[in-house]
This record gives sequence, C-alpha cells and structure tokens, in this order.
Amino acid sequence: MAQEDVFRKLVAHCKEYGYVFPSSEIYDGLSAVYDYGQYGVELKNNIKKYWWDSMVLLNDNIVGLDSAIFMHPTIWKASGHVDAFNDPLIDNRDSKKRYRADVLIEEHLQKIEEKITKEVEKARERFGDTFDENKFRETNPRVLANQSKIDEL
Repeated sequence: MAQEDVFRKLVAHCKEYGYVFPSSEIYDGLSAVYDYGQYGVELKNNIKKYWWDSMVLLNDNIVGLDSAIFMHPTIWKASGHVDAFNDPLIDNRDSKKRYRADVLIEEHLQKIEEKITKEVEKARERFGDTFDENKFRETNPRVLANQSKIDEL
C-alpha cells in the first residue's frame, strides 16, 4: 500500500471519529492543514497537560512560558533565525518528495558504516579469538574503500 493511501485512510479514520477535519473542507480544503475535532481537542489538551506537568511542574529549575510565534520580522532577524536556518532541500521528481540534504547524507553514511560493521563481524566469526579488529580495519580493502567514502563526505 502506498504511503499516500495509508495517510488518506488515517485521515479518513480520524475524521470519522472526530479527531481532525481538513481545514476549510467545504471550500476544498487546504493541503496538510487540519482543525481539531471534539476528540482531537481533548487528546491534544491531555498531551499538552501531561507534558506541562512532567516538564514544568515536576522540575524546580524549569519555568513555563507561552510566547507568541508571530513576531516582528526584526526579532527573527536579530535572533539569527533568518540567517542561520537555511536547510538545503533536494527534490525527488519521481516520488514528488522533498528531502533535507543533511538527512540524506547522514542516512548514506549510516549505510556505509553498516557495511563496514558487517565486514568486521564476518571476519570476527571467521578468525575467532585471534581476530584483531583494529588491524582488520586498517588493512582490509573493502573496509578501507568504504572508509574512504565516509571520509570524502
């Protein structure tokens, strides 16, 4: 089942049971914008209360704050939010999805590291107690090739 179908079924289920409704639904709705229904409001408030109680009320060194998100643009600029947050995105034209570049790089690095770990584990099983992992990592061509890929990134 495609991810989009799963999402549609989830939204339909939540809508049927009064958790969320697509915002402005009678005017064809807004993509990815939802209003809380009668049970959704209760669920959201329960989660919010649980978080507030466990984070703010149970800790003496934490105080609560309810601040406005809508602020004058100069505040966002002065705080560094405008200049500092620039996440490069990569569009996949086939899947019509957008990915953060840093996330893709991290996932790729993790796959390469898993290959190295797999090579090390195979060698450990093969050589038993005499296995020297450091020496293996320094001399095995496949491990070295994968390590050079990591170093390049």
